[in-house]
Amino acid sequence: MMMMMMMTMMMMMCLAADAVRSDMIAELLQKRQEHDIRELNIALNEFRMLHQQPSSRREWDLYDPDGLKKDRPARVSDDDPRCGISSLQKFDGEDLNNKARSKFMEEQRRLWAEQQLRERRQVLISFIVL
Repeated sequence: MMMMMMMTMMMMMCLAADAVRSDMIAELLQKRQEHDIRELNIALNEFRMLHQQPSSRREWDLYDPDGLKKDRPARVSDDDPRCGISSLQKFDGEDLNNKARSKFMEEQRRLWAEQQLRERRQVLISFIVL
């Protein structure tokens, strides 16, 4: 009977050792799985950063923050081929060259004022000389 108890005890110790060993193997496999998942997530994020930029998506023009800056105006000139009869883009009295014309007129006024000053000085000098 003692022998059987010893055998049973040894069997239990072997089973306990197997259980510990199996537990260690399961723990190692779990760590390996967590490591692999972490590495896959890192690789996935790297791929997304390199190859899936927002500007390369086909819907980019819909939510581009600089879209209005890049967009062309509705009409560039009077001869714009994009504007047909029914586009309601051409109006009588509209001045598309307002800035350039205003700048030119300001420069012209400045030149006229300088010319008038020269003429007045010339007249004053001629009166003083006489």
